[in-house]
Amino acid sequence: MANHQKNEANEMKKGEVVVVMVPFPAQGHLNQLLQLSRLISSYSYTYNFLNFIATQHQFKELNSGNIYNTCKSIEGCYVDLLEGLEIYGGKKKHWALGPFNPVTKMTTTPLRTNDNNKSKNPRHRCLEWLDKQAPMSVLFVSFGTTTPLTGEQIKELAIGLEQSKQKFIWVLRDADKGDVFSSSSSGEGRRAQLPEGYEERVGGRGVGLVVRDWAPQLEILGHSSTGGFMSHCGWNSCLESISMGVPIAAWPMHSDQPRNTVLVSQVLKVGLVVRDWDQREQLVAASTIEKKVRRLMASRERDATRKRAAELGVTIRRSMDEGCCFNPKCRSLCVSNASLLFRFSLTYGKPFLLPAEIPKELPSMEGCFTFEILNFSTHQYEFAKTAAGDLYNTCRLTEGTYLDLLANELMNGSKRQWAIGPFNSATTYRHKNSNSPDRYLEWLDKQAPHSVVYISFGTSVSLSDKQIRELAIGLEQRKDRRTKLPQGYEERVEAMGQGMVVGDWAPQQGILGHLVTGGLMSHCGWNPCMESITMGVPIAAWPMHSDQPWNCLLVTQILKVGLVVREWEHREELETSSTIEKARRRLMTS
Repeated sequence: MANHQKNEANEMKKGEVVVVMVPFPAQGHLNQLLQLSRLISSYSYTYNFLNFIATQHQFKELNSGNIYNTCKSIEGCYVDLLEGLEIYGGKKKHWALGPFNPVTKMTTTPLRTNDNNKSKNPRHRCLEWLDKQAPMSVLFVSFGTTTPLTGEQIKELAIGLEQSKQKFIWVLRDADKGDVFSSSSSGEGRRAQLPEGYEERVGGRGVGLVVRDWAPQLEILGHSSTGGFMSHCGWNSCLESISMGVPIAAWPMHSDQPRNTVLVSQVLKVGLVVRDWDQREQLVAASTIEKKVRRLMASRERDATRKRAAELGVTIRRSMDEGCCFNPKCRSLCVSNASLLFRFSLTYGKPFLLPAEIPKELPSMEGCFTFEILNFSTHQYEFAKTAAGDLYNTCRLTEGTYLDLLANELMNGSKRQWAIGPFNSATTYRHKNSNSPDRYLEWLDKQAPHSVVYISFGTSVSLSDKQIRELAIGLEQRKDRRTKLPQGYEERVEAMGQGMVVGDWAPQQGILGHLVTGGLMSHCGWNPCMESITMGVPIAAWPMHSDQPWNCLLVTQILKVGLVVREWEHREELETSSTIEKARRRLMTS
């Protein structure tokens, strides 16, 4: 680290060492997690960025796992390695769900549309230009928007592209003001300057096209005339190119790009390196660029690289769901913490023709949501339309039927549906767990197996005082145990050893995972449902609002792992202590 003072971008003081435990997995790239020594030595991140990553450490200790914008076809070995590692004191789940971008390739000549449709949805001029070129004959050049090339480097690149005698589309937007590595604080943008007459010359000869504004990158890469991609190797660009089967000429600039270059050129072998990372301060001459372009587009080596890229692209596209819509606007994911049954019923309303095991009568929507919640959900609809797919805190064993219905019938294959739950821990606590510091778990350690019913109704709805009294009486009239009750006769039931009243937070997963817990009386929020089902604890369902009536239906009628304390249509009625006692007895002793 002797030369670190020379690196002004990192703003590091002499002797200061930055240790990064996990370099931004949210970017989606798995092999970064195994390259810590390279991260420190390469100086491809600013000090502020490394400091930001370090501050995220405490939050990562709480997560259930990591979702990556990649797939096993690309980085299967890293997925397997990560699954065997203990991170932050325990094993985490790792989901490789990508690529999130659409993967449908275009034909050389698009389907013709009438004049009215053309006026409403005009195609970008570069796609019209590509339609006139031979298959796999065009090099696409784009370096993202976070770091502009110097004026001198732009001129060398322009000359190199022209001298290569290969056709190209070059996206040369005005440099963004947000250059994260610029020493200037003015924030002024600039217009990239090309040699005089360059754009007219290459355009007039049909050799190249310079695009100064936004260009539809996915559609360009998916066009059959595109045969190569000169890129900064940002991860999104890499995934888009790889999934389209387009080989890459890698020119890394900063951040994760040097490691992405290694993956592309050395691991997957679907590209070549224009400039090595250790030479990043040097100007790349036009002659070097010309040679690299010819290697990628017009050499014997090209054929082998192109074959590997094409084969990998086919593998990725086959692994995706059939009929994925080619929509370049899909850039986000919707995360749903509700049951698939609830999502299904919201979309369909009332089912019309469904498999026999799916109930035909669904709960009424009346009384489920407040106006504020409905208004909020309406505003989210526009964002949901641009999502590449939906993530659900559920699994196929629980709701496989609804997952298939959503993917095939409701979405018509246009969006992907992932069931990656449960997110909660699935660890069962040992009987008499001496390592537990919680007095609630210590109390459980003294009880017989499966003898305790756990009562909790979440935090969003309070029971009425009258209902609390009825519940208290109903629970006291039984002979087994309970661990949580809103308020009431704490001293008496605890002195008798019959139960424990918890007035503050309780370790719900620890209680449900304890071997003496034999039932859960719950409002049927989706998290408690998943936690209870995961731990194998039956549920006495008492739905209050929102998705809870549908979760109750799933638990009692479909999965048949519980019973109903109060039917949804009786939600305005007081539930008497005798009814509560009967429900408890059915759950625990019948």
